[in-house]
Amino acid sequence: MKKYNLAGALVLLAFGAAVSFEARKLGIGRVSAPGAGFFPFWLGVSLLLSSGFLAVTFLLSAEKKSIEERVLLKGTAWHKVVWVVTGVLLYAFLLEPAGYLVATTLLMIFLFRASESQRWLSMTVWSVAVTVLTYILFKIWLQVQFPTGFLGI
Repeated sequence: MKKYNLAGALVLLAFGAAVSFEARKLGIGRVSAPGAGFFPFWLGVSLLLSSGFLAVTFLLSAEKKSIEERVLLKGTAWHKVVWVVTGVLLYAFLLEPAGYLVATTLLMIFLFRASESQRWLSMTVWSVAVTVLTYILFKIWLQVQFPTGFLGI
């Protein structure tokens, strides 16, 4: 498993380097006046640094894994993965007719329920809070257009 982790880290390291190199061609600019390549450049640098850290960590780790631990994704709760993917697919179909606020609140409740069984009050409060915060961030502050749905909001 160690060689796969190392290989993945090295691929991400190369990708981060390529992104940063190509973003320089767009013009980085500066913080007060960013260029077209500013955001991709710093994302590439972040990926480069984090994957480099992972590669070094994997190289330095000398843990011996048992045969059972080498099995890929052993112990993964596949039913949760299926529920989350199903919820996101339903969200994609529900977003336009129901609107952002309704669909996102329902998705968040569904995801909270699918990942960990929590109390309904807690799930509802957190779902509404996440939906309202993302609505304020994207719709009001960044002025992103969201589907209004049948409620018209």
